[in-house]
Amino acid sequence: MSSNFSDLLLLIGTNPLPNLIVAKYFLKYNSELKRIWLIHSEKRNDINQKGTYREAENLKKLIQNQPDSQNISFEFVSLSNVSRAKSIEKNLTEQCIDNLSPGCSLNLNYTGGTKVMGTHIYRIIEKTNKIKRKSFSYLDARSFRIIDDEEDIITEDLRDKISISFQDIIDLHGFNKKSQISEINFTDAIEEFRKLISRGQLKEYFDIEHGYNRNLFLNKYGKGGLAEKKKDLDMDRLKKFIPNKAFLSIIKSLPEDCRLFDATGEFIGRDMSNRNCKDTIKFLDGGWLEDYLYKIFKSSLKDKNIEIQRNRVISKDGWPTTFELDIVLVKGYQLIGISCTTANEKKLCKSKGFEIILRARQIGGDEGKAILICCAKKHDRETLEKELQLDTGSGSNIIVLGIDDLEEKLLLDKVQDFISD
Repeated sequence: MSSNFSDLLLLIGTNPLPNLIVAKYFLKYNSELKRIWLIHSEKRNDINQKGTYREAENLKKLIQNQPDSQNISFEFVSLSNVSRAKSIEKNLTEQCIDNLSPGCSLNLNYTGGTKVMGTHIYRIIEKTNKIKRKSFSYLDARSFRIIDDEEDIITEDLRDKISISFQDIIDLHGFNKKSQISEINFTDAIEEFRKLISRGQLKEYFDIEHGYNRNLFLNKYGKGGLAEKKKDLDMDRLKKFIPNKAFLSIIKSLPEDCRLFDATGEFIGRDMSNRNCKDTIKFLDGGWLEDYLYKIFKSSLKDKNIEIQRNRVISKDGWPTTFELDIVLVKGYQLIGISCTTANEKKLCKSKGFEIILRARQIGGDEGKAILICCAKKHDRETLEKELQLDTGSGSNIIVLGIDDLEEKLLLDKVQDFISD
């Protein structure tokens, strides 16, 4: 394919991220591009067809924000039935082909949309005589390269050429995001956890008798979940609890107004704000792992063309629920979703794995990857990883790291190898 053409046709499905990548590339490297056609499905309840006009509109807005888009015009093509060849041909001919400039050159990028939609539009474009020069391309999700049907691979790894921010990815899908990060500075405690991990003593922190035991910090009134106020704690049980050295080292490193025990390990009965009580218990329960991971990634990956976000609560108008992403990495445009939990039970860890795989695909498309970081032992971790790969069809797009992988250098090596693969 000659990389220069006047018209670009994009097929808009429910995940328009590949369309944005392709558009950004051709805007940057094709000086002749004048018009972008956004081919979307019409919403029709009578045939159970989801409309993708909103995705097309979001895509247009983001393309228009690009520095090379000032002279680009946009045209929308609405398909009334994406499962019927004659309907597609009628819509495409009337709304697009009949309105093409005489002697134009056109590239159909058929990455998006349904397979049926792509097949029929390909055939229609291929047989029309109105287009002087036509070419066909797609974005390969495995190699991250644009492949032309005639010339084969025409780009390098686009993760090194095209960058899309996490905010743009969210806007593209029409999502909303907010952060839920505690205002308490747990920096010293995170450093203490790092030391425990480096010395191989994290298992002592989780000792059932004298380490962190979640049952000690549950709401004593049986309302489910962790206590959110000091009065919700079972004071009598906590006064009998004797913390071990590992657990006490974390307590001592907390801000003074967040310490539930004194330096000797005795439970403190002094007043603590409800906010501090809630955030501290959440931190001890597992929030520390997210903080620990984020600190490592922020200090080691920030100069590698990787955007790092954390604790993002995602919602969408019309959705009854929200979902949370613990940590998000974006390499160029490839999204890597990370879920972290201090749990080691297979059932809970597997549930977390399913969730992050779903969300990484939902936001990042076929290129999206998922990482589950938990406290499972090596054998359980390996079994869990294989099961998640097989049960979801994710293949190599999911890895599971366990308690023996948390040491800083080892963790970074495994994450970076996974991202680069």
